[in-house]
Amino acid sequence: MSPERLTELFDAVRALLLEAGYERLTFDAVAARARTSKATLYRLWGSKAGLVIAALTHPRPALPDYTGATSLDEAFAQMAAWADRASARDLRMGFMLLHAASTDPDFGSVLRKEIIAPIVDELAAVFEAAADRGEVVRDSPLFQRLAYLILADLAFFPLISGREDNAASRRELFRTIVRPALTFTDHSND
Repeated sequence: MSPERLTELFDAVRALLLEAGYERLTFDAVAARARTSKATLYRLWGSKAGLVIAALTHPRPALPDYTGATSLDEAFAQMAAWADRASARDLRMGFMLLHAASTDPDFGSVLRKEIIAPIVDELAAVFEAAADRGEVVRDSPLFQRLAYLILADLAFFPLISGREDNAASRRELFRTIVRPALTFTDHSND
C-alpha cells in the first residue's frame, strides 16, 4: 500500500476504535470504512491486535526527548508542558486501549511492548540521566516505578480528580510525589 493509502486505512481504524471500541471493532467494519478487502487486512496484519497496533504506531509518534535536559527540574518543566498537548480524544483513546488490554491479554501484551514500554523507558531514562549528573541516587527499580506512576497519572488523573490534566497539575505531581520519592533512599535493607 502507498503511504497515503496506509494513512487513510489507519485513520479509519483509529476512528472506528473511538466509535465502537476495541471489542466491537471488526475487520469487516475496517474494510468497509477504508474501502479495502478483509482478506488484505488479514494478509497484511494477521489479527485485530496487529492491525490496531499498526494503526496506533503509524507514523511512529516521536517521543519527547527529555534526556537532553541539563537538570531534573528542567526535564520536569518540559514534561509538564507536554501534558498540555494531550487532547480529550487522546484521553478517550487511552481509556479504550487500557480497557481492551484488560479484556484481551494478547492485545495487552502487544500494547505494553509496542506503546507503553517505550514511554516508560523514556521516562526512566530521565531519572537515570539525573543520577548520572549526581542529582539523585541511582535506584533503577524506583525509576521504573516512578515512570509507571507518571504514566498512570497521565491516564487517570482527569477521571479520578474531575479536574483537567494540565501543566499545573503535572508540576504538582512532580513537586509533591516524584521529587520527594527521588530524594528518599532507604538503605536499611542493604
